[in-house]
Amino acid sequence: MSYTYDPKNNILFHKKTELSLDGLEQNFIGACSKCNADVISISYHTNGDHTAVAAKCTNCGQMYAIIYDAFWNWIGEHSIDLRNPYGAPCQEPNSITTTGECQEVLSDDFKDLQSIPTKKLQTVFTPAEIETMFAKAAGKKHVRQYLYRARKKYDDFQELFGIYLNI
Repeated sequence: MSYTYDPKNNILFHKKTELSLDGLEQNFIGACSKCNADVISISYHTNGDHTAVAAKCTNCGQMYAIIYDAFWNWIGEHSIDLRNPYGAPCQEPNSITTTGECQEVLSDDFKDLQSIPTKKLQTVFTPAEIETMFAKAAGKKHVRQYLYRARKKYDDFQELFGIYLNI
Protein backbone atom coordinates (compact mmCIF):
# COMPACT_ATOMS: atom_id res chain seq x y z
CA MET A 1 0.00 0.00 0.00
CA SER A 2 1.31 3.43 -0.88
CA TYR A 3 0.83 6.25 1.65
CA THR A 4 2.08 9.81 1.30
CA TYR A 5 1.62 12.74 3.64
CA ASP A 6 1.55 16.47 3.22
CA PRO A 7 2.49 17.71 6.73
CA LYS A 8 1.96 21.37 5.86
CA ASN A 9 -1.75 20.74 5.23
CA ASN A 10 -2.14 17.53 7.30
CA ILE A 11 -3.33 15.56 4.32
CA LEU A 12 -2.83 11.79 4.11
CA PHE A 13 -3.05 10.15 0.71
CA HIS A 14 -3.55 6.47 0.00
CA LYS A 15 -2.18 5.95 -3.48
CA LYS A 16 -3.55 9.18 -5.04
CA THR A 17 -6.73 9.39 -2.96
CA GLU A 18 -6.97 12.03 -0.25
CA LEU A 19 -8.31 10.59 3.03
CA SER A 20 -10.75 12.65 5.10
CA LEU A 21 -9.21 14.38 8.11
CA ASP A 22 -10.90 13.40 11.41
CA GLY A 23 -8.63 15.08 13.93
CA LEU A 24 -5.24 16.53 14.78
CA GLU A 25 -4.39 14.90 18.10
CA GLN A 26 -0.96 13.99 19.39
CA ASN A 27 -1.05 10.72 21.30
CA PHE A 28 1.49 8.02 22.07
CA ILE A 29 0.91 5.30 19.48
CA GLY A 30 3.70 2.79 20.08
CA ALA A 31 7.35 2.13 19.34
CA CYS A 32 9.22 2.79 16.11
CA SER A 33 10.11 -0.34 14.17
CA LYS A 34 13.40 1.31 13.07
CA CYS A 35 14.80 2.65 16.36
CA ASN A 36 12.32 1.63 19.13
CA ALA A 37 11.67 5.25 20.15
CA ASP A 38 8.18 6.59 20.84
CA VAL A 39 5.82 7.12 17.92
CA ILE A 40 3.34 10.00 18.27
CA SER A 41 0.16 10.53 16.23
CA ILE A 42 -0.10 13.63 14.08
CA SER A 43 -3.51 13.26 12.46
CA TYR A 44 -6.41 10.84 12.10
CA HIS A 45 -8.07 10.04 8.77
CA THR A 46 -11.06 8.03 7.54
CA ASN A 47 -10.63 5.46 4.79
CA GLY A 48 -13.93 3.66 4.29
CA ASP A 49 -14.63 1.69 7.48
CA HIS A 50 -10.98 1.98 8.56
CA THR A 51 -9.09 4.71 10.38
CA ALA A 52 -5.58 5.63 9.27
CA VAL A 53 -3.42 7.39 11.84
CA ALA A 54 -0.51 9.42 10.50
CA ALA A 55 2.27 9.13 13.10
CA LYS A 56 5.93 10.08 13.46
CA CYS A 57 8.86 8.71 15.45
CA THR A 58 10.18 11.26 17.93
CA ASN A 59 13.77 10.07 17.38
CA CYS A 60 14.47 9.10 13.77
CA GLY A 61 11.54 10.95 12.15
CA GLN A 62 10.15 7.88 10.34
CA MET A 63 6.49 8.41 9.49
CA TYR A 64 3.85 5.68 9.55
CA ALA A 65 0.26 5.16 8.49
CA ILE A 66 -1.20 2.92 11.19
CA ILE A 67 -4.45 1.32 10.12
CA TYR A 68 -7.29 0.34 12.47
CA ASP A 69 -10.70 -1.21 11.79
CA ALA A 70 -14.02 0.31 12.93
CA PHE A 71 -13.53 -1.16 16.44
CA TRP A 72 -9.96 0.22 16.76
CA ASN A 73 -8.36 -3.18 16.27
CA TRP A 74 -4.89 -2.83 14.72
CA ILE A 75 -4.80 -3.98 11.09
CA GLY A 76 -1.38 -2.90 9.89
CA GLU A 77 1.34 -0.32 9.61
CA HIS A 78 2.87 1.24 6.49
CA SER A 79 5.73 3.66 5.98
CA ILE A 80 4.73 7.10 4.77
CA ASP A 81 6.57 9.01 2.08
CA LEU A 82 6.79 12.74 2.76
CA ARG A 83 5.79 13.70 -0.74
CA ASN A 84 2.40 14.54 -2.01
CA PRO A 85 0.99 11.91 -4.39
CA TYR A 86 2.17 13.90 -7.39
CA GLY A 87 5.84 13.65 -6.44
CA ALA A 88 6.51 17.10 -4.98
CA PRO A 89 8.52 17.02 -1.73
CA CYS A 90 6.80 18.22 1.42
CA GLN A 91 8.23 20.06 4.41
CA GLU A 92 8.53 18.37 7.80
CA PRO A 93 5.79 19.26 10.28
CA ASN A 94 6.88 21.49 13.17
CA SER A 95 4.46 19.96 15.68
CA ILE A 96 6.59 16.90 16.43
CA THR A 97 9.89 16.92 18.29
CA THR A 98 12.81 16.99 15.86
CA THR A 99 15.74 14.62 16.17
CA GLY A 100 18.00 17.37 17.55
CA GLU A 101 15.48 18.32 20.23
CA CYS A 102 15.00 14.66 21.09
CA GLN A 103 18.75 14.10 21.49
CA GLU A 104 18.91 17.09 23.86
CA VAL A 105 16.08 15.63 25.97
CA LEU A 106 17.72 12.21 25.95
CA SER A 107 21.03 13.58 27.15
CA ASP A 108 19.25 15.29 30.09
CA ASP A 109 17.51 12.00 30.92
CA PHE A 110 20.87 10.25 30.78
CA LYS A 111 22.47 12.78 33.15
CA ASP A 112 19.54 12.49 35.56
CA LEU A 113 19.75 8.70 35.51
CA GLN A 114 23.52 8.81 36.08
CA SER A 115 23.02 10.97 39.16
CA ILE A 116 20.98 8.24 40.89
CA PRO A 117 23.09 5.96 43.10
CA THR A 118 23.44 2.49 41.55
CA LYS A 119 22.42 0.81 44.80
CA LYS A 120 19.02 2.54 44.66
CA LEU A 121 18.47 1.43 41.07
CA GLN A 122 19.50 -2.14 41.91
CA THR A 123 16.99 -2.24 44.77
CA VAL A 124 14.02 -1.99 42.37
CA PHE A 125 15.28 -2.84 38.87
CA THR A 126 17.04 -5.89 37.40
CA PRO A 127 20.46 -5.42 35.77
CA ALA A 128 18.87 -5.84 32.33
CA GLU A 129 16.26 -3.17 33.09
CA ILE A 130 18.92 -0.75 34.35
CA GLU A 131 21.06 -1.31 31.26
CA THR A 132 18.02 -0.77 29.04
CA MET A 133 17.02 2.46 30.80
CA PHE A 134 20.53 3.85 30.30
CA ALA A 135 20.52 2.78 26.64
CA LYS A 136 17.11 4.41 26.04
CA ALA A 137 18.20 7.61 27.84
CA ALA A 138 21.35 7.75 25.69
CA GLY A 139 19.36 7.23 22.49
CA LYS A 140 20.96 3.85 21.85
CA LYS A 141 19.45 0.55 20.82
CA HIS A 142 17.66 -1.15 23.72
CA VAL A 143 15.35 -4.06 24.49
CA ARG A 144 11.77 -2.80 24.56
CA GLN A 145 10.55 -5.65 26.77
CA TYR A 146 12.98 -4.69 29.57
CA LEU A 147 12.02 -1.03 29.27
CA TYR A 148 8.32 -1.88 29.63
CA ARG A 149 9.08 -3.99 32.71
CA ALA A 150 11.12 -1.15 34.20
CA ARG A 151 8.37 1.39 33.51
CA LYS A 152 5.93 -0.73 35.52
CA LYS A 153 8.25 -0.25 38.53
CA TYR A 154 8.64 3.54 38.26
CA ASP A 155 5.89 4.21 40.83
CA ASP A 156 7.51 1.82 43.32
CA PHE A 157 10.86 3.54 42.80
CA GLN A 158 9.31 6.96 43.38
CA GLU A 159 7.52 5.71 46.50
CA LEU A 160 10.74 4.27 47.96
CA PHE A 161 13.23 6.98 47.05
CA GLY A 162 11.18 10.05 46.08
CA ILE A 163 12.79 10.12 42.63
CA TYR A 164 10.50 10.43 39.61
CA LEU A 165 11.67 8.58 36.49
CA ASN A 166 10.37 9.30 32.99
CA ILE A 167 12.56 7.45 30.51
